[in-house]
Parts: sequence; structure tokens; C-alpha cells
Amino acid sequence: MRQGFLAAALVAAGMLTLSPAQAASAASPKIDVVDLQQVIANSHRGQAANTQLQQDVAKLQAQADDKNNKRKAFKDQLDKADSKSANYSKLLKQYQDSNTDFQNFVNESRQLIQQRQQELLQPIQAELQTVVTQYVKDNGIDILLSKGAGALTATDAYDVTNGITEAMNKDWDALQKSQATAAPAATTKH
Repeated sequence: MRQGFLAAALVAAGMLTLSPAQAASAASPKIDVVDLQQVIANSHRGQAANTQLQQDVAKLQAQADDKNNKRKAFKDQLDKADSKSANYSKLLKQYQDSNTDFQNFVNESRQLIQQRQQELLQPIQAELQTVVTQYVKDNGIDILLSKGAGALTATDAYDVTNGITEAMNKDWDALQKSQATAAPAATTKH
């Protein structure tokens, strides 16, 4: 009887112990990977910011094209003029001024575009940080790696980019409705 009790105790102890594979999986952290650039690019907020930035770029490009056409027109007049004529120095000055104006405009436009991009991305990045923090909590993720920054490669099984993009887009319609109702009120105050 004592042997039977001992055998039963060993069987019960065997059921309570984990195999090495089971022990490893129970102690393993949950690790996932996210492509933050893709989240921003595919989220509604990111797409709206990109559209706004492209509109700003188009306006600046139209102005740059106008300045470049004026510069080219002065260059054509300068090329056709006789270098000994009294008008030549005036044309040369106009061309140099228009060339300087064009170059300055291009440099300033690049800076404006970079500044505008930062203005548009800053609130998205702040929102993304909040969404990522909540997503990690909601999904029991122990370690979240950023694809390309913290992980050289990862299988798709660990990629949660689409889930975070969906979380980022969750309140987009409500946000758009609230901004649409706030916009007319702001314009009627003038």
C-alpha cells in the first residue's frame, strides 16, 4: 500500500511539473515588432498630414517655377544682348538678382517644408506614443521592437503594425466630425 501511495504521489508530481519546453514557453516574454513609419504612413492622421504637406509643397513649387521662369527669361535676354551695349549691365544685374532670388527661395522653401513636416508629425507622434503604450498593455506585450531601429529582421508572426494602425485609426471618424463642427464655428466669429 505504501508503494501504491508512493507511485500515486510520483504520478501526481509528474503532472504538476512542466516539461522543459513548457517551462521555457511559460517564462518567455511576448515580443512583437512594429514598423512605426508604416503606421504613420497608413494611418488616417498620417495620410491627412501627407496630403496637407503635398499641398504646401505644390504651392511652393508653383512659386519656384514662376521665379525660375523669370530667371530664365532674363538669362535668354542676357544671352541675346551684346556685351558692349549699355543695356547689358542692366540685364546682367536683373539676371543676377533673379538668380539670387530663386536660390534663396528654394533654400527657404526647403526649410519651410521641413518645419511644416515637423509641425504635422509632432501631434501624430505624440498620439502614436499613447496608442502604442495602450496597445502593449491591451495585448500583453512584454517587449515591442521598432522594425529597422531595434530589430534587424523579424517574422510576420511578431509584426503588430496593422493592429497599431487600426488602434491609431479607431477614433478618426469622431475626430473628423468634431473638427468639422468646430471649423464653421471658428469661421463665423470673424
